Amino acid sequence: MPENTTDAPQQWTPLHGTPYRPVPYHPERMPAEESLAHAERLRQRMDERRTVRRFSTDPVPGQVLRDAIACAATAPSGAHQQPWTFVLVKDPEVRRRIREAAEHEEKISYDGRLGEEWLAALRPLGTDAVKAHMTDAPALIVVFQQRYWLGEDGTRHKHYYVDESVGIAVGMLLSALHLSGLAALIHTPSPMRFLREVLDRPENEKAFAVIPVGYPAEDCEVPDLVRKSLDQVIVEV
Repeated sequence: MPENTTDAPQQWTPLHGTPYRPVPYHPERMPAEESLAHAERLRQRMDERRTVRRFSTDPVPGQVLRDAIACAATAPSGAHQQPWTFVLVKDPEVRRRIREAAEHEEKISYDGRLGEEWLAALRPLGTDAVKAHMTDAPALIVVFQQRYWLGEDGTRHKHYYVDESVGIAVGMLLSALHLSGLAALIHTPSPMRFLREVLDRPENEKAFAVIPVGYPAEDCEVPDLVRKSLDQVIVEV
């Protein structure tokens, strides 16, 4: 156990301007047979992942959610600046406010703002402006990207590759949630400015996605979709 057992959060210090300080990295090499077995099982488990829009209202273990977010926070990021904030929302009233604002924007979108081409692409998925998953799911994870960080003197400093970094982190979050036995959905209402207002986030943060998390409902159904084959998504040279 570490000597410092205080519950106080550690202060993050950016690497900005510090000299390169390498440390040894020698993870134990997994035997090839074991690696192949792990890879095959992981492929099978991830192929079972589906986006869920009908959630049970049953609660989920809070530590599972925190551990999944911790996994996401290990994602690589531009200059290791980790430009993300994950807001875990369990309060029913806050989730209700988020749903209400999201449905307002979605109704405008489905009534014409999206355009016919985008609406046609969505029809096979059976989506509409009603977002019951926002309040049925016992938790929302709202992901914000930090466009810049503030120095001690209040000066703004740019983050690099923010979209790419946060996108990778969200992918790792979805994987961690699925492998922990939970279902999730990526929701990106447009515009998403209301999320910063409802959750009282600082000016340097911009909403990236809302992720309802929970167990599938007993009557849960998903679209009958087919993934692209490996030959269609991989090119070996």
